[in-house]
Order: sequence, then structure tokens, then C-alpha cells
Amino acid sequence: MERILCFPLIFSAMIFSQCSKPQPENPGDPPGNGHGNGGGGGRQNGAPMPKGTPNGKVYSKKIGMAGGTIEYPGARLTINIPAGAVDQETEFFIQPITNTAPGGKGIAYRLQPEGVTFRKPATLKFRYTADDLQATFAAALGIATQKADGAWYGLGAIQNEAAKTLEVKTTHFSDWSFFEAISLEPGMSAADPGQQVPLVVKCVLPGDDDLLVPLTKEGQETALLDPKTHLDAKFIEKWTLLGTGQLASTGNSAKYTAPAKIPATNPVVVSVNVKSNGRAVGILIARVFVAPEGISVSIAGGDYTTYGNSGGRVTTGESFATAQQGGVTASVKWQGKTTGQFSWDATNILFLLNIGTTKTYAQVYNSGGKAVPSPGKLHVVETGNFGWMLGSFELEKSGYYIFSTPPTMGTTKINGYFRVKRLNIGTE
Repeated sequence: MERILCFPLIFSAMIFSQCSKPQPENPGDPPGNGHGNGGGGGRQNGAPMPKGTPNGKVYSKKIGMAGGTIEYPGARLTINIPAGAVDQETEFFIQPITNTAPGGKGIAYRLQPEGVTFRKPATLKFRYTADDLQATFAAALGIATQKADGAWYGLGAIQNEAAKTLEVKTTHFSDWSFFEAISLEPGMSAADPGQQVPLVVKCVLPGDDDLLVPLTKEGQETALLDPKTHLDAKFIEKWTLLGTGQLASTGNSAKYTAPAKIPATNPVVVSVNVKSNGRAVGILIARVFVAPEGISVSIAGGDYTTYGNSGGRVTTGESFATAQQGGVTASVKWQGKTTGQFSWDATNILFLLNIGTTKTYAQVYNSGGKAVPSPGKLHVVETGNFGWMLGSFELEKSGYYIFSTPPTMGTTKINGYFRVKRLNIGTE
């Protein structure tokens, strides 16, 4: 029998690489924004972390001596219990929890019953997606478990890059997480034009000389370090800026200075090539979205005007960003998935700009008495993982209406960006 038990729902990396010994954070490290930044050094014997708290629906299934498979809905985690692992029918539970693992990605899982020791090892299979690899490389992903001392331990895993899976074996259940061993922080940030953004490469696994040592030996464990631990600069091959602005780098840290105006390519991308033993092992990526707070609009190729007093919300099935300033209101609304690329339509993907009571721009235009969606796209980059909702939009033929006598209608090109604070984080 399979059951789903409902709990409150909120949103919530294996090269078993080897990192430098923990270094103290320098004053130029990025400010905390949900990406594990902050001051202090790590501990070589592992960093005790708090226990995760329930963060979703509990899934359960009864499995007996014949063995069986438990797959949490969404297929992120699959557990295979081999025949003979238990000597009687046992009900197994998967509880999503908040992820406290150093370098943890997404939600973690509490597997129960915790006190049961299997006669044969169970196999845990974590699946990752292309989204998990946007800022890192597959060899930098791993699986860890939290022990009684509070520290998380990475286990030797089998990686299948073609299938995008990682597997480990275990004879007991506890808290488990998917994690990123090496990261460029902050992975995603927002900046005003001209603002400086500090960046640093971090690593949560200890080591000496060889960075890329996959710990695939079954049963081998490595305690994860404090998430503030820096990667030794000897493993950095080069820093690269893709986009407008300036990048000044020194070893494992860098500072990006945004251009004075909103760049044409946004977000800007900063990448770091990582090497070990004289060979390239992967690329880390950070993105910086450059725009003032609010909704910025360019009409017919003119300069951008930014409207403040802004905010945004994400609810079930619908998201929106709005701004209201000086008698002008601007809004963007979309339905379905929260991020990605959207085409304008008449009812679900909307743009509206009201210039007082005299002129209105919209995502549709009049053609023979019919409302026709403008060519162009809405690109939603982020919806609040670190407090901001970020995106851009273009309308090749935005319809406008001038309230005059007689009224005037026509079309024009509009480009824009939005960077607004999300007002309902954790409540959808």
C-alpha cells in the first residue's frame, strides 16, 4: 500500500573533490543572500549543522522480504530495497526536509524508519537535471548524509552522467542530501548599474594536492566542511567575464563592477575554469542581473525609465511584478511555470503600462478590430530564491492607446527589465 500524508509545503554537489584548508572570509566576500555566504572559517573534522525541518508531503510504502522500490513523487529520489534486506514487512517513509548540508541543493530527505539496519544494503539514487548544472559541472555533485554529531558526510557514489544520476548504498536510513562540492558564490545576484559584486570560489570537502578524486569506494566517507571554506587558489585556472562591465580577480576571489547602464545582455555571466594536476576539470558559473530596483522600460529605442514602489508575488499558477510611481503604473503577469520564456497572449501572459490617464501600452495590438498578441518574449530569470524576482521582456509591436479626441491607436517597440522584491516568499 502506498500513502501520501500531507504536511505544510514550502520551497526549499560527486566529485568528491579536495579543497584547501578553511580560510577566514575576507571583507570582500559576497553579502549573505541565501547562498551560504558570511564570515568565519570551517573545521577539518566537519561542520555541525542543524537538523532539517519537515518541508513537504510524507510518502510511505510497505516492503517485505521480496524487496521493492520506493520513488518519491517527482522522481528526484528512488530507493531500491533488495530482497532479503528486511525479514518482515516494513513501512518505509520519505519526508522532505529543509536542506542544511554544506553545499546542499534543493530539498533534503529524511528516510525512516531510522533504527532499522538492513541485512543487505539499499541503493539510493538521486536524479539531477540540466538546471542543476547551470552553475557547475556534473563531477562536482555528490550525496551526503547527516550523522548524530550534526556533521554531514559525503559518501562514495557512482555517477552516470548520461542518465544524470548518482547512486550510493547504505544499510540504514537517516537524513540525506544532494550537494555541490565546489561553487562560485553568489551563484545568482542582483546589482544596480555601477555596483560592485564580490565573488569567491568555495569548497566543502577537505584535501591536499589533488582536487578531483572521486571517492567511489563503497563505504568511504568524507566530512563536509563549513560552507564558507574557500577553494585553494592553486586550483583556479582563469576567470572570464561574458557581458558588459569589469572583472578584477585574484586567486579564488574576484570583484565584478556593473556598467553604468543596464547592459544589453542580462544577466551578465562570470565563469571560473577549475584545474587539477595540470588539466581542466570543469567550469563554475555565476550570473549577475544588472538593473535598478523596479520596472525599467524603453519605448521605441529610447532611454530606460525606471518605475519604483515595486513588488511581486508568486502564487499557485500565477506570478506578477508591479510598480507604481508618479502616476505611472507598470505590470507584468504570467501563468504556469514560474521561470523560463513565455510568449505574449491575450489572457495569460500580460504587459501593461499606464502613463497617467492619457496613454496605455499593452502586450496586444489592434488589427482589424481584433486583439493580436505582440511578437516578442517575456524572460523570467528568478522568482525569489534570494528575495528578488528578475526578468526581461520585449514587445515588437506593443499596442498603445492615447486618450484623445479622437483617440489614437498604434504600435511601438518596447524593451524592459524588472527587478522587484518578492513579497510572499514561503507562503505560496
